[in-house]
Amino acid sequence: MIQKFRNQNISHNAFTLIEMLIVLIVMWIMLMVTLYLSWDQIQKVKDKTVKESILAEMQSRYSRNLWSSSFAWLLYSTMDVTFSTWENKINFKYNARSNNDGDDNSKEYTFTDRFEIKYITTNYNYSDASPSSTGSISVQYTPYEISCQIWSGEDSYNNAVIVTRVNDSKDYCFEINQKNCRLLEVSESKCDTLTTLAGLNND
Repeated sequence: MIQKFRNQNISHNAFTLIEMLIVLIVMWIMLMVTLYLSWDQIQKVKDKTVKESILAEMQSRYSRNLWSSSFAWLLYSTMDVTFSTWENKINFKYNARSNNDGDDNSKEYTFTDRFEIKYITTNYNYSDASPSSTGSISVQYTPYEISCQIWSGEDSYNNAVIVTRVNDSKDYCFEINQKNCRLLEVSESKCDTLTTLAGLNND
């Protein structure tokens, strides 16, 4: 009688195999959710880092141009910054002051990172239902001047919006205009609207 009671007590206190399996499944699900959220946060940090590096590079070049007209011991008259679609780089060309010897003494610098320029539109005011696209733009800066010239081919524009995809996952939009030629980030809502109109969400 005593032995039977002991056996019943043990059976009530011990976990059954099904209960242990349920606990393991719940723990596995929680682990997978945690890993997914951690990876998502890591990816967001990586995306933001690339975006910030683009803004920092452009701000650095812009600021230096405001108080200096030299680059790598070259006295330059203009700085041309070129953005081209399907490229993962931004080209800087410093054009030397005329020396009347016919030589091209310009110097170039290329900034690269984990991004790709997907789309460029000009004279965009965020209310256009069908923005026009262009393959590339050139922004020309003159030393000590705040304003600049934005060109696409032989045409001049007031502003340009550049859609850049970083780490092949996140789209960021940047705007530049003639009056204040700093590269500025466009709000996420406006950027989402533009990428939708441009058909980039289907890529």
